[in-house]
Amino acid sequence: MSARLTLLLFALCGLAATVSSRSIDPLIPLLASEFTVPTTSAALVTSLYALPFALGQPVLGPMGDSFGKTRMLRCYLWVLAACLLGAALAPDFHSLLVMRFCSGLAAGGVIPACMASLGDRFEGPERTLAISRFVTVGLIAQILSASLSGLLASVLGWRSVFLAAAVVALISALLATFVLTSPTGRGPRFSFAGAVSNYRSVFANAKAPLCFGTVFLEGIALFGITPYVAEMLRARELGDIRQAGIIIGCMGVGGIIYSLLLPMLLRRASKFTLLGTGGLIATAGPLTLAFASSWLVIAFGFAVAGFGYMLMHNSIQSEAVELAPKSRVSAYSMHAFSFFIGQSLGPILAGWALHGLGPTAMLLGSAGILAATGLVMARRFVRLAQLAGR
Repeated sequence: MSARLTLLLFALCGLAATVSSRSIDPLIPLLASEFTVPTTSAALVTSLYALPFALGQPVLGPMGDSFGKTRMLRCYLWVLAACLLGAALAPDFHSLLVMRFCSGLAAGGVIPACMASLGDRFEGPERTLAISRFVTVGLIAQILSASLSGLLASVLGWRSVFLAAAVVALISALLATFVLTSPTGRGPRFSFAGAVSNYRSVFANAKAPLCFGTVFLEGIALFGITPYVAEMLRARELGDIRQAGIIIGCMGVGGIIYSLLLPMLLRRASKFTLLGTGGLIATAGPLTLAFASSWLVIAFGFAVAGFGYMLMHNSIQSEAVELAPKSRVSAYSMHAFSFFIGQSLGPILAGWALHGLGPTAMLLGSAGILAATGLVMARRFVRLAQLAGR
Protein backbone atom coordinates (compact mmCIF):
# COMPACT_ATOMS: atom_id res chain seq x y z
CA MET A 1 0.00 0.00 0.00
CA SER A 2 1.38 3.41 -0.95
CA ALA A 3 2.29 5.96 1.70
CA ARG A 4 -0.30 8.39 0.30
CA LEU A 5 -3.12 5.83 0.52
CA THR A 6 -2.05 4.78 4.00
CA LEU A 7 -2.10 8.40 5.15
CA LEU A 8 -5.58 8.85 3.66
CA LEU A 9 -6.92 5.78 5.45
CA PHE A 10 -5.53 6.89 8.80
CA ALA A 11 -6.97 10.35 8.23
CA LEU A 12 -10.42 8.88 7.54
CA CYS A 13 -10.19 6.86 10.75
CA GLY A 14 -9.23 9.96 12.71
CA LEU A 15 -12.15 11.79 11.12
CA ALA A 16 -14.60 9.57 13.02
CA ALA A 17 -13.26 10.71 16.39
CA THR A 18 -13.23 14.37 15.30
CA VAL A 19 -16.80 14.33 13.99
CA SER A 20 -18.13 12.71 17.15
CA SER A 21 -16.46 15.41 19.24
CA ARG A 22 -16.77 18.85 17.66
CA SER A 23 -20.21 18.39 16.06
CA ILE A 24 -21.87 18.44 19.49
CA ASP A 25 -20.69 21.87 20.69
CA PRO A 26 -23.39 23.90 18.85
CA LEU A 27 -26.14 21.62 20.22
CA ILE A 28 -25.77 22.53 23.91
CA PRO A 29 -28.78 24.94 24.02
CA LEU A 30 -30.98 22.35 22.27
CA LEU A 31 -29.98 19.62 24.72
CA ALA A 32 -30.60 21.95 27.66
CA SER A 33 -34.11 22.67 26.35
CA GLU A 34 -34.87 19.04 25.40
CA PHE A 35 -33.94 17.57 28.76
CA THR A 36 -34.84 20.64 30.88
CA VAL A 37 -31.37 21.06 32.39
CA PRO A 38 -29.17 24.16 32.82
CA THR A 39 -26.73 25.02 30.03
CA THR A 40 -23.80 24.20 32.32
CA SER A 41 -25.26 20.70 32.84
CA ALA A 42 -25.85 20.22 29.12
CA ALA A 43 -22.21 21.17 28.53
CA LEU A 44 -21.27 17.97 30.39
CA VAL A 45 -22.01 16.23 27.09
CA THR A 46 -18.74 17.80 25.94
CA SER A 47 -16.80 17.19 29.15
CA LEU A 48 -17.97 13.56 29.44
CA TYR A 49 -16.53 12.88 26.01
CA ALA A 50 -13.20 14.57 26.66
CA LEU A 51 -12.70 13.17 30.18
CA PRO A 52 -12.77 9.42 29.34
CA PHE A 53 -10.84 10.21 26.15
CA ALA A 54 -8.12 11.51 28.45
CA LEU A 55 -8.39 9.01 31.31
CA GLY A 56 -8.15 6.02 28.99
CA GLN A 57 -4.83 7.14 27.52
CA PRO A 58 -2.48 5.68 30.17
CA VAL A 59 -3.89 2.21 29.34
CA LEU A 60 -4.83 2.61 25.67
CA GLY A 61 -1.35 3.78 24.72
CA PRO A 62 0.57 0.76 26.03
CA MET A 63 -2.12 -1.54 24.63
CA GLY A 64 -1.45 -0.12 21.18
CA ASP A 65 2.29 -0.62 21.62
CA SER A 66 1.71 -4.21 22.79
CA PHE A 67 -1.13 -5.59 20.67
CA GLY A 68 -0.52 -3.59 17.50
CA LYS A 69 -1.70 -0.12 16.60
CA THR A 70 -3.88 -1.14 13.65
CA ARG A 71 -5.46 -4.08 15.48
CA MET A 72 -6.50 -1.88 18.39
CA LEU A 73 -7.61 0.91 16.06
CA ARG A 74 -10.17 -1.42 14.51
CA CYS A 75 -11.57 -2.32 17.93
CA TYR A 76 -11.85 1.31 18.99
CA LEU A 77 -13.72 2.29 15.82
CA TRP A 78 -16.32 -0.48 16.13
CA VAL A 79 -17.03 0.42 19.74
CA LEU A 80 -17.23 4.12 18.84
CA ALA A 81 -19.82 3.43 16.11
CA ALA A 82 -21.96 1.40 18.52
CA CYS A 83 -21.82 4.05 21.26
CA LEU A 84 -22.72 6.89 18.89
CA LEU A 85 -25.75 4.92 17.75
CA GLY A 86 -26.66 4.44 21.41
CA ALA A 87 -26.40 8.21 21.96
CA ALA A 88 -28.73 8.85 19.02
CA LEU A 89 -31.31 6.55 20.64
CA ALA A 90 -30.78 7.73 24.25
CA PRO A 91 -34.17 7.96 26.06
CA ASP A 92 -33.02 10.44 28.72
CA PHE A 93 -30.18 12.79 29.64
CA HIS A 94 -28.39 10.33 31.91
CA SER A 95 -28.36 7.68 29.18
CA LEU A 96 -26.95 10.24 26.78
CA LEU A 97 -24.15 11.07 29.23
CA VAL A 98 -23.30 7.36 29.59
CA MET A 99 -23.11 6.92 25.82
CA ARG A 100 -20.96 10.04 25.49
CA PHE A 101 -18.62 8.72 28.19
CA CYS A 102 -18.26 5.39 26.37
CA SER A 103 -17.82 7.16 23.02
CA GLY A 104 -15.03 9.27 24.44
CA LEU A 105 -13.29 6.21 25.84
CA ALA A 106 -13.37 4.48 22.46
CA ALA A 107 -12.35 7.60 20.53
CA GLY A 108 -9.47 8.00 22.96
CA GLY A 109 -7.73 5.09 21.31
CA VAL A 110 -8.29 6.23 17.72
CA ILE A 111 -6.23 9.41 17.39
CA PRO A 112 -3.10 8.21 19.30
CA ALA A 113 -3.01 4.97 17.30
CA CYS A 114 -3.25 6.95 14.04
CA MET A 115 -0.68 9.54 15.06
CA ALA A 116 1.81 6.97 16.34
CA SER A 117 1.42 4.95 13.13
CA LEU A 118 2.28 8.07 11.14
CA GLY A 119 5.32 8.52 13.37
CA ASP A 120 6.41 4.97 12.45
CA ARG A 121 5.96 5.46 8.71
CA PHE A 122 7.43 8.94 8.19
CA GLU A 123 10.71 10.54 9.23
CA GLY A 124 12.01 14.09 9.76
CA PRO A 125 10.25 16.92 7.88
CA GLU A 126 8.03 14.37 6.10
CA ARG A 127 6.65 13.37 9.50
CA THR A 128 5.67 16.97 10.29
CA LEU A 129 3.97 17.29 6.91
CA ALA A 130 2.20 13.91 7.27
CA ILE A 131 0.92 14.85 10.72
CA SER A 132 -0.19 18.21 9.36
CA ARG A 133 -2.13 16.55 6.54
CA PHE A 134 -3.70 14.12 8.98
CA VAL A 135 -4.76 17.05 11.14
CA THR A 136 -6.06 18.89 8.05
CA VAL A 137 -8.59 16.14 7.40
CA GLY A 138 -9.66 16.50 11.01
CA LEU A 139 -9.98 20.24 10.52
CA ILE A 140 -12.14 19.75 7.43
CA ALA A 141 -14.27 17.40 9.49
CA GLN A 142 -14.42 20.05 12.21
CA ILE A 143 -15.60 22.68 9.72
CA LEU A 144 -18.26 20.46 8.20
CA SER A 145 -19.44 18.81 11.41
CA ALA A 146 -19.61 21.97 13.52
CA SER A 147 -21.10 24.07 10.71
CA LEU A 148 -23.63 21.50 9.51
CA SER A 149 -24.63 20.05 12.87
CA GLY A 150 -26.44 23.22 13.89
CA LEU A 151 -28.31 23.28 10.59
CA LEU A 152 -29.05 19.54 10.68
CA ALA A 153 -30.28 19.73 14.27
CA SER A 154 -32.52 22.72 13.54
CA VAL A 155 -34.21 20.74 10.75
CA LEU A 156 -34.16 17.10 11.91
CA GLY A 157 -33.41 17.38 15.63
CA TRP A 158 -30.28 16.76 17.69
CA ARG A 159 -30.50 12.96 17.37
CA SER A 160 -29.77 13.22 13.66
CA VAL A 161 -26.32 14.65 14.46
CA PHE A 162 -25.39 11.63 16.59
CA LEU A 163 -26.76 9.29 13.94
CA ALA A 164 -24.67 10.95 11.23
CA ALA A 165 -21.56 10.66 13.44
CA ALA A 166 -22.34 6.95 13.95
CA VAL A 167 -22.45 6.42 10.18
CA VAL A 168 -19.03 8.08 9.77
CA ALA A 169 -17.57 5.87 12.52
CA LEU A 170 -19.08 2.75 10.93
CA ILE A 171 -17.56 3.54 7.52
CA SER A 172 -14.17 4.15 9.16
CA ALA A 173 -14.42 0.85 11.06
CA LEU A 174 -15.15 -1.03 7.83
CA LEU A 175 -12.17 0.59 6.07
CA ALA A 176 -9.84 -0.14 8.99
CA THR A 177 -10.99 -3.76 9.11
CA PHE A 178 -10.91 -4.67 5.42
CA VAL A 179 -8.46 -2.24 3.78
CA LEU A 180 -5.87 -0.97 6.25
CA THR A 181 -2.79 -3.20 6.56
CA SER A 182 -0.90 -3.89 9.77
CA PRO A 183 2.83 -4.03 8.92
CA THR A 184 4.23 -3.65 12.43
CA GLY A 185 2.70 -6.74 14.03
CA ARG A 186 2.53 -7.36 17.75
CA GLY A 187 4.90 -5.71 20.19
CA PRO A 188 5.99 -6.77 23.68
CA ARG A 189 3.32 -8.45 25.81
CA PHE A 190 1.09 -5.95 27.60
CA SER A 191 1.73 -5.63 31.32
CA PHE A 192 1.50 -3.00 34.02
CA ALA A 193 5.27 -3.04 34.42
CA GLY A 194 5.69 -2.60 30.68
CA ALA A 195 3.28 0.33 30.66
CA VAL A 196 5.18 1.99 33.49
CA SER A 197 8.44 1.39 31.63
CA ASN A 198 6.99 3.00 28.48
CA TYR A 199 5.91 6.10 30.37
CA ARG A 200 9.21 6.26 32.23
CA SER A 201 10.99 6.41 28.87
CA VAL A 202 8.63 9.17 27.73
CA PHE A 203 9.19 11.33 30.82
CA ALA A 204 12.93 10.74 30.68
CA ASN A 205 12.86 13.33 27.91
CA ALA A 206 12.99 16.82 29.44
CA LYS A 207 10.66 18.11 26.73
CA ALA A 208 7.78 15.91 27.92
CA PRO A 209 6.39 18.25 30.64
CA LEU A 210 6.51 21.18 28.22
CA CYS A 211 4.66 19.26 25.50
CA PHE A 212 1.97 17.97 27.82
CA GLY A 213 1.61 21.22 29.75
CA THR A 214 1.12 23.21 26.56
CA VAL A 215 -1.71 21.10 25.19
CA PHE A 216 -3.37 20.92 28.63
CA LEU A 217 -3.60 24.70 28.75
CA GLU A 218 -4.70 24.87 25.10
CA GLY A 219 -7.58 22.55 25.88
CA ILE A 220 -8.73 24.65 28.82
CA ALA A 221 -8.38 28.04 27.17
CA LEU A 222 -9.72 27.50 23.67
CA PHE A 223 -12.02 24.49 23.77
CA GLY A 224 -13.46 25.41 27.15
CA ILE A 225 -15.35 28.30 25.55
CA THR A 226 -16.77 26.58 22.46
CA PRO A 227 -19.80 24.95 24.19
CA TYR A 228 -20.95 28.42 25.26
CA VAL A 229 -20.64 30.19 21.91
CA ALA A 230 -24.33 29.69 21.09
CA GLU A 231 -25.42 30.90 24.52
CA MET A 232 -23.28 34.04 24.29
CA LEU A 233 -24.54 34.78 20.78
CA ARG A 234 -28.13 34.44 21.95
CA ALA A 235 -27.53 36.69 24.95
CA ARG A 236 -26.22 39.46 22.69
CA GLU A 237 -28.80 38.76 19.93
CA LEU A 238 -26.05 38.02 17.41
CA GLY A 239 -27.20 34.57 16.32
CA ASP A 240 -28.23 31.06 17.32
CA ILE A 241 -26.99 27.48 16.96
CA ARG A 242 -26.52 27.81 13.20
CA GLN A 243 -24.22 30.82 13.54
CA ALA A 244 -22.48 29.15 16.49
CA GLY A 245 -21.75 26.10 14.35
CA ILE A 246 -20.26 28.24 11.59
CA ILE A 247 -18.13 30.17 14.09
CA ILE A 248 -16.74 27.01 15.68
CA GLY A 249 -16.19 25.47 12.26
CA CYS A 250 -14.18 28.51 11.17
CA MET A 251 -11.42 27.38 13.50
CA GLY A 252 -10.92 24.58 11.01
CA VAL A 253 -10.66 27.09 8.15
CA GLY A 254 -7.74 28.72 9.92
CA GLY A 255 -6.19 25.32 10.44
CA ILE A 256 -6.42 24.49 6.75
CA ILE A 257 -4.76 27.78 5.85
CA TYR A 258 -2.00 26.83 8.27
CA SER A 259 -1.60 23.45 6.59
CA LEU A 260 -1.26 25.08 3.17
CA LEU A 261 1.35 27.52 4.45
CA LEU A 262 3.26 25.02 6.59
CA PRO A 263 6.10 24.22 4.13
CA MET A 264 6.85 27.94 3.79
CA LEU A 265 6.55 28.50 7.56
CA LEU A 266 9.00 25.68 8.33
CA ARG A 267 11.55 27.24 5.95
CA ARG A 268 11.27 30.65 7.56
CA ALA A 269 10.90 29.96 11.29
CA SER A 270 11.64 27.34 13.93
CA LYS A 271 8.89 25.28 15.54
CA PHE A 272 9.41 27.19 18.77
CA THR A 273 8.99 30.56 17.08
CA LEU A 274 5.76 29.28 15.57
CA LEU A 275 4.68 28.09 19.02
CA GLY A 276 5.14 31.50 20.64
CA THR A 277 3.55 33.39 17.76
CA GLY A 278 0.63 31.00 17.64
CA GLY A 279 -0.34 31.71 21.24
CA LEU A 280 -0.67 35.41 20.49
CA ILE A 281 -2.63 34.86 17.26
CA ALA A 282 -5.02 32.38 18.93
CA THR A 283 -6.31 35.14 21.22
CA ALA A 284 -8.32 36.50 18.26
CA GLY A 285 -11.08 33.96 18.94
CA PRO A 286 -11.99 34.84 22.53
CA LEU A 287 -11.29 38.55 22.00
CA THR A 288 -13.66 38.93 19.05
CA LEU A 289 -16.29 36.89 20.88
CA ALA A 290 -15.94 39.30 23.79
CA PHE A 291 -16.06 42.58 21.88
CA ALA A 292 -17.25 42.19 18.26
CA SER A 293 -20.79 43.26 17.40
CA SER A 294 -21.27 40.94 14.40
CA TRP A 295 -21.20 37.17 14.24
CA LEU A 296 -19.33 37.40 10.93
CA VAL A 297 -16.50 39.28 12.65
CA ILE A 298 -16.47 36.64 15.37
CA ALA A 299 -16.30 33.91 12.71
CA PHE A 300 -13.29 35.66 11.17
CA GLY A 301 -11.70 35.91 14.62
CA PHE A 302 -12.16 32.19 15.18
CA ALA A 303 -10.59 31.46 11.79
CA VAL A 304 -7.56 33.51 12.84
CA ALA A 305 -7.58 31.69 16.19
CA GLY A 306 -7.62 28.34 14.39
CA PHE A 307 -4.50 29.37 12.46
CA GLY A 308 -2.77 30.42 15.70
CA TYR A 309 -3.89 27.29 17.50
CA MET A 310 -2.40 25.09 14.80
CA LEU A 311 0.89 27.00 14.97
CA MET A 312 1.00 25.97 18.62
CA HIS A 313 -0.52 22.52 18.46
CA ASN A 314 1.25 21.06 15.43
CA SER A 315 4.60 22.24 16.79
CA ILE A 316 3.89 20.25 19.95
CA GLN A 317 2.55 17.22 18.06
CA SER A 318 5.75 16.86 16.06
CA GLU A 319 7.73 17.01 19.31
CA ALA A 320 5.44 14.53 21.11
CA VAL A 321 5.98 11.69 18.62
CA GLU A 322 9.77 12.11 19.01
CA LEU A 323 9.84 11.95 22.82
CA ALA A 324 10.31 8.16 22.93
CA PRO A 325 10.58 6.50 19.48
CA LYS A 326 10.17 2.98 20.90
CA SER A 327 7.00 3.97 22.77
CA ARG A 328 5.32 6.31 20.31
CA VAL A 329 1.75 5.30 21.17
CA SER A 330 2.41 5.80 24.86
CA ALA A 331 3.97 9.22 24.18
CA TYR A 332 1.11 10.38 22.03
CA SER A 333 -1.43 8.90 24.42
CA MET A 334 0.01 11.02 27.20
CA HIS A 335 -0.18 13.98 24.82
CA ALA A 336 -3.86 13.21 24.20
CA PHE A 337 -4.42 12.60 27.93
CA SER A 338 -3.13 16.07 28.75
CA PHE A 339 -5.05 17.75 25.91
CA PHE A 340 -8.37 16.14 26.70
CA ILE A 341 -8.07 16.59 30.45
CA GLY A 342 -7.78 20.26 29.56
CA GLN A 343 -10.79 19.98 27.26
CA SER A 344 -12.86 18.22 29.93
CA LEU A 345 -12.00 20.79 32.60
CA GLY A 346 -12.34 23.72 30.20
CA PRO A 347 -16.16 23.81 29.87
CA ILE A 348 -16.56 23.35 33.63
CA LEU A 349 -14.19 26.20 34.44
CA ALA A 350 -15.55 28.37 31.64
CA GLY A 351 -19.12 27.77 32.79
CA TRP A 352 -18.20 28.82 36.32
CA ALA A 353 -16.44 31.94 35.03
CA LEU A 354 -19.24 32.77 32.58
CA HIS A 355 -21.97 32.75 35.22
CA GLY A 356 -19.82 33.86 38.14
CA LEU A 357 -17.64 36.58 36.60
CA GLY A 358 -19.39 37.35 33.33
CA PRO A 359 -18.61 36.58 29.67
CA THR A 360 -16.03 39.34 29.20
CA ALA A 361 -13.89 38.23 32.14
CA MET A 362 -14.15 34.61 31.06
CA LEU A 363 -13.05 35.38 27.50
CA LEU A 364 -10.22 37.67 28.59
CA GLY A 365 -8.98 34.88 30.84
CA SER A 366 -9.01 32.48 27.88
CA ALA A 367 -7.03 34.93 25.75
CA GLY A 368 -4.52 35.52 28.54
CA ILE A 369 -3.87 31.79 29.00
CA LEU A 370 -3.31 31.28 25.27
CA ALA A 371 -0.86 34.17 24.95
CA ALA A 372 1.10 33.26 28.08
CA THR A 373 1.26 29.56 27.19
CA GLY A 374 2.70 30.20 23.73
CA LEU A 375 5.33 32.68 24.88
CA VAL A 376 6.45 30.91 28.06
CA MET A 377 6.58 27.41 26.57
CA ALA A 378 8.44 28.58 23.47
CA ARG A 379 11.06 30.20 25.68
CA ARG A 380 11.43 27.00 27.72
CA PHE A 381 11.89 24.87 24.58
CA VAL A 382 14.57 27.23 23.29
CA ARG A 383 16.33 27.04 26.66
CA LEU A 384 16.36 23.22 26.56
CA ALA A 385 17.73 23.30 23.02
CA GLN A 386 20.51 25.63 24.14
CA LEU A 387 21.41 23.36 27.07
CA ALA A 388 21.44 20.30 24.81
CA GLY A 389 23.78 22.06 22.40
CA ARG A 390 26.42 22.77 25.03
